[in-house]
Amino acid sequence: MISKKLIITRKLLFIRLDPLTPLLCWCLQDAGSQQIGFLLGSCGVTVALTSDACHKGLPKSPTGEIPQFKGWPKVLWFVPESKHLSKPPRDWFPQIKDANQDTAYIEYKTCKDGGVLGVTVTRTAMLTHCQALTQSCSYTEAETIVNVLDFKKDVGLWHAVLTSVMNMMHIISIPYALMKVNPLSWIQKVCQFKAKVACVKSRDMHWALVAHRDQRDVNLASLRMLVVADGSNPWSISSCDAFLNVFQTKGLRPEVICPCASSPEALTVALRRPLEEGTTPPSRGVLSMQGLSHGVIRVDSEEKLSVLTLQDVGSVMPGALMCVVKVEGVPQLCKTDEIGEMCVCTVATGSSYYGLAGMTKNTFEVFPVSNNGTPISEFPFTRTGLLGFIGPGGLIFVAGKMDGLMLVGGRRHNADDIVATALAVEPMKFVYRGRIAVFSITVLHDERIVVVAEQRPDSTEEDSFQWMSRVLQ
Repeated sequence: MISKKLIITRKLLFIRLDPLTPLLCWCLQDAGSQQIGFLLGSCGVTVALTSDACHKGLPKSPTGEIPQFKGWPKVLWFVPESKHLSKPPRDWFPQIKDANQDTAYIEYKTCKDGGVLGVTVTRTAMLTHCQALTQSCSYTEAETIVNVLDFKKDVGLWHAVLTSVMNMMHIISIPYALMKVNPLSWIQKVCQFKAKVACVKSRDMHWALVAHRDQRDVNLASLRMLVVADGSNPWSISSCDAFLNVFQTKGLRPEVICPCASSPEALTVALRRPLEEGTTPPSRGVLSMQGLSHGVIRVDSEEKLSVLTLQDVGSVMPGALMCVVKVEGVPQLCKTDEIGEMCVCTVATGSSYYGLAGMTKNTFEVFPVSNNGTPISEFPFTRTGLLGFIGPGGLIFVAGKMDGLMLVGGRRHNADDIVATALAVEPMKFVYRGRIAVFSITVLHDERIVVVAEQRPDSTEEDSFQWMSRVLQ
């Protein structure tokens, strides 16, 4: 099989192919190529960017032209390498397009049932979102960002490509292949370049701790923001705490850690702003999972395993309004002690699911109503797909995702909550922390929860059974 990665805009196709794979065989023999051709044609793609090695492997006519592949639209094959490009004239200046409702890019998301949807983001939304991130993060020209995230989508794309280009910042992207070999590589780059910002996931913090082993010459005092892209996941709080506990002696300040919440539909939903030096991060929310299963917020104690400890993800983005609506039925506002789906009203969100008008209306054109049934705004809201509530001081708390919601015996459970519970029962001794999957199956018109965890080779069957029994309780 060929390894292929696509980023599709309305008029351009960025396609990366493994240069070692015989492209000719793929083009002529792979039946999937016609499906890709249909996708390219429906998006109006006209240009394909490729490498010199791949370009040489393409079939060519006697005149040197590349023939049109079966099922593909007519595309211009372009090699963006320096030896193929002529030098621009001195008076050349890039053509800057106006911010309008044209599609800037399409980001793909996978649904609960495995289906794929394309979220279209307009130029206006993209630029407004970049401006909101600039304001929230106080980005300035020539700052250095170390990015460990996938720069082709989500938080990695927004911070490490779009916003950084807008502000003319320096970007150091760490490929994940390097992270597998050297989990400390991003910390080393922060120290080497005295980076001001780092964009990571909780897994990157966790594996850096595992590989730390009293590493010398580590100084994280230059960081003013450590953006935790999956900071809304319930289990991210333990990684943040453990990372701070170890690296606080290496110059890392507690106020630097900035969890954020995002979704493909609503882009960045909330972000904890960099706090003033010396101030303590906001308190956590310790909630009863029994209460959450009934859709209500009940504060509990930290001694129990049946509680969910959440960290805030800051406040809503500049220029945005947020509300929380009931999970089922009419989008009615939740009461202050109820948990529901978060919706935002702002220019900086996706505009539609590509080619799906019905689903678009249900997600991007929502009009929340009050208890008496009157709309709270004349402007539409966008569903974020995140479950949570607005806490004291306007702080946002996210307890899980709509895609992970399961209804069992009249009670709601979230896959993220179940994973957090499993992780709370001393998982390091018996199973691999990052290898836990939760899903549901339908039995007699009801859902049943399935938890899959990979057992460690040095853990006995008896030990694992006892651990499993505690998780079930």
